[in-house]
Amino acid sequence: MTLPTETQTLELIEKYSTSTKQHLLQVGEIMKHFAKKLWEDTHYWWIVWVLHDIDWDFVEKDGDKHLKEDFEKIMSEIDAPDELLADIRSHGHFLPGITEKPDTLIRKYINAVDELSGFIWAYFRMIPSEDVMEIKTSSIKKKLKDKSFAAGVDRNEARNCETLLTIPLDDFIEDIKKALAGSDIKWVK
Repeated sequence: MTLPTETQTLELIEKYSTSTKQHLLQVGEIMKHFAKKLWEDTHYWWIVWVLHDIDWDFVEKDGDKHLKEDFEKIMSEIDAPDELLADIRSHGHFLPGITEKPDTLIRKYINAVDELSGFIWAYFRMIPSEDVMEIKTSSIKKKLKDKSFAAGVDRNEARNCETLLTIPLDDFIEDIKKALAGSDIKWVK
């Protein structure tokens, strides 16, 4: 399978992502962290996650259009292989018309990381510290119970690490924090 290069991937993000750009880059770094930890292909895991919402801004955050025709057109610009498209689509397994399920290791991780990483980032943006490692896991868990905070985050999906990977939420939060802290990217709060 021939994969797009890092340059091609980043050019696609620049072209199509506006408000989701930082989320894409963050999740890509987190997935690279997990790929290293699991001895998986870091480039492939990074691409899957850095492109998982490549069409989200383009379809104006419309779940009925997400991962469908516009996604296919955008991904054709980098001649994305079918396996890559399927792995990316699996994070929308609950959307109408998406048949790919979280049934492989990468797909399970995609579904475990997406909502929880967004939630952690939302929490980090509201605290004064510039060090993500200063976030207390207990604080994240407490905020998960507050339905008004980061209301767009599906609380059940945020716990996918437990249901799909049998990894305790506390441990998974710590791993996500390490991935964000260990990245070379300067995150904008």
